[in-house]
Amino acid sequence: MELKEYLKIFKDNFKLFVSIVAIVILATFAYFTLKPISFSASLALNITRSGFQQTADYRYDDFYRLQADEKFAETVVEWLKNARTAADVLDEAGMNSNVLSLRQLSKTFVAEKLSSQIVSVSFSAKDENSAKKISTAVLEVIGRNTESLNKNQDENTWFAVVAQNPVIVQDRIIPSILLLASLAMGMFLGFWIVMLKHYLK
Repeated sequence: MELKEYLKIFKDNFKLFVSIVAIVILATFAYFTLKPISFSASLALNITRSGFQQTADYRYDDFYRLQADEKFAETVVEWLKNARTAADVLDEAGMNSNVLSLRQLSKTFVAEKLSSQIVSVSFSAKDENSAKKISTAVLEVIGRNTESLNKNQDENTWFAVVAQNPVIVQDRIIPSILLLASLAMGMFLGFWIVMLKHYLK
């Protein structure tokens, strides 16, 4: 099919195409406007030590310590990806974790190891106060898990986790980006609906 044939099809169905684009744009803006306000929070967990093990060669102390810290940071990340940890955190924060599925619980937190001693945790909350409660609960639960892990250590090399104040921001919509995204989606949808109508004639 040549270009002029496509142009004729869209000229004959111009109103339909424009209507679909307009509906998609209006529906998108309506959805995000009526959507409840939410907040995003980011919490930095710092891996520290409450004790150190001296090796035979002091030059390797820091090397072994950083290696152990890195492994422990990976453990913290895996804890936060686990549904059990998420449920414990929500319960600690005074929220009902029973209303969430296992999949939802496992997706509650996004944890990332930024370095051998820093783990970043991000999550969403319905309001700023809830975000603060969840941040405090994260530290409490991870702290308990760390204490439990430390009990099995024979050496005086216990881990400790401390947290900085969380960064909490309200989720906002950028109108220009939303308009461009909905316009692209509307044009894509409009194109195929017009073509489908043409071929079904």
